[in-house]
Amino acid sequence: MAATDKLRASLAAACGLLGVAGVKAQATEVQSGVLGYHEPGRVSAVELLSDVKHEFAGGQVGTIRLVYDALTGSSASGAVPALQKTQTFTSPSGNGSYSTEPGMTPLDNTFHDTRVAVSGGFSLPWGRLTMASLGLYGSFEHDYTSLGANASLAREFNHRNTTVTLRAARFEDTINPEGGVPMAMAAMPAPVPGGGGDDKRADDDEGSDATKSVTDLGLGLTQVLGRRTVLSLNYTNSRVAGYQTDPYKIVSVVDGVTGAPAPVSGDPTRDLYLYESRPDNRVKNAIAAELIRSLGRDVVTLSYRYFDDDWGITSHTGELHYRLNFAKGRYFQPNVRWYHQTEADFYRRWLVEGETPDFVSADYRLGDMTAMTYGLKYGTTLKGGQELSLRVEYYAQSGNQPAGAFGDLAELDLFPTVDAWIVNVGYTFGK
Repeated sequence: MAATDKLRASLAAACGLLGVAGVKAQATEVQSGVLGYHEPGRVSAVELLSDVKHEFAGGQVGTIRLVYDALTGSSASGAVPALQKTQTFTSPSGNGSYSTEPGMTPLDNTFHDTRVAVSGGFSLPWGRLTMASLGLYGSFEHDYTSLGANASLAREFNHRNTTVTLRAARFEDTINPEGGVPMAMAAMPAPVPGGGGDDKRADDDEGSDATKSVTDLGLGLTQVLGRRTVLSLNYTNSRVAGYQTDPYKIVSVVDGVTGAPAPVSGDPTRDLYLYESRPDNRVKNAIAAELIRSLGRDVVTLSYRYFDDDWGITSHTGELHYRLNFAKGRYFQPNVRWYHQTEADFYRRWLVEGETPDFVSADYRLGDMTAMTYGLKYGTTLKGGQELSLRVEYYAQSGNQPAGAFGDLAELDLFPTVDAWIVNVGYTFGK
């Protein structure tokens, strides 16, 4: 949804600057949408979104965004498959368990979550060429709360062909996972006898929590390069301090010769899995460029983003959108997105019995991967001026088999391809 909004805003800005289409100033505009996300055999999600923007007579602009997400399905736990046995895992609440057949990727089928997020902002002209903005943000899940505030200052130069923007944001997050925050590198315990199963609500659990703070600083430059072209450049520095481990991810411990699951010391009937451990500090840098060009009837948008952090991850993202205005008030918009990242320094698909590193994670989101997204959007303007759109995207993510796989591990798929379908219906109206 964020990408949709960004694209819509970019196209609207381009149309307005380039005179491609008559973008009317509106006192109030409402953008709404429904998004469905489905990974076959894994996670499904539904998101409802509403953006309200109101322009006041004095040039001030107020915005409100409401988001509701519901997710359910099966999420990769981080454990590696076992070739010759069924694996049993304790559920995050500690009250139940789930099992994985031989050769299959362990998936936690107790995964479910909902999120409500609300944010608002107010922009105020400061003289003829400067705009100051302030905003607040809150996001609420049963095990995660994030509260934030942001501010920005934008100044136009060069006959308003150049805009420089300074941004700052601060977020304070509280993590209260099911069953409490696990001790990093501790062994996954056996299910609590008589725990009542996983139908027990997570927020009934009494457990410890953890906190995290995020500070973002950004600098942006938007330059009109001519009647038909706009270029935007943005740099963001983000510093994260506090608990960044995923409390629901684990790492398998395997036998150093066979690659089979190693047993818990003193209990040969149970396999040994450790809770992952990530550093408490992270510094991230991102540079993004976006070029929007009118081709007369159509508009093409090309973007690139470079990212790196002190965890060892470097990523590149390239994206192309082409808006084909094939009839008055109607358009098709195909898009393609390429993404590649290197793995974190502490990413390990497994540990050999006896290894005790300070940090380790088998979360595939921190691994070396490549992802492609292909999409097509159709939009039409209705008689009353409202816009209705439908977007369908296919996402495919793949990674390499980890180097050094031995024994049973060498015969298993340790980085299976993940694909997903995304469908979004949008409706915009205003007066």
